[in-house]
Amino acid sequence: MDLTNIPIMAALRRRMHWLNQNQQVLSENIANANTPGFKARELESQDFSSIVDDLTGKGKGMGSVSLRGSKPGHMGTNSGFGPANIVEMKHAEEAPNGNSVVLEEQMMMVANNQMKYGMMVNLYKKNMGLLKIALGKNGA
Repeated sequence: MDLTNIPIMAALRRRMHWLNQNQQVLSENIANANTPGFKARELESQDFSSIVDDLTGKGKGMGSVSLRGSKPGHMGTNSGFGPANIVEMKHAEEAPNGNSVVLEEQMMMVANNQMKYGMMVNLYKKNMGLLKIALGKNGA
């Protein structure tokens, strides 16, 4: 069974992929916290609730959604997800050496990212469990 054909599973995978990329960017920021002239970076934000709303048709007056992928990385296609846009952090303060990484902020962002990723993993597991129950493979 191809789980990318199930819209909620595709949305969860897409969110987990974005959170993984975000973790990589945050790790690079932390690794370069003492590098003179290094500018802190972040990914352009992704709104998971809008992904879910698109799947359910909320706000568009649609009762159902049919997914079509016209480009690689679109939901509903079998290809992988493209990289998110990395941008320089706008609100970052700069140290005298030109470095804009504030280690405490980055560590808080890592913890927040980890919490969100854990939530997506749990949602993925719950949906897999529901699929197993629906298919009669719940182990009973």
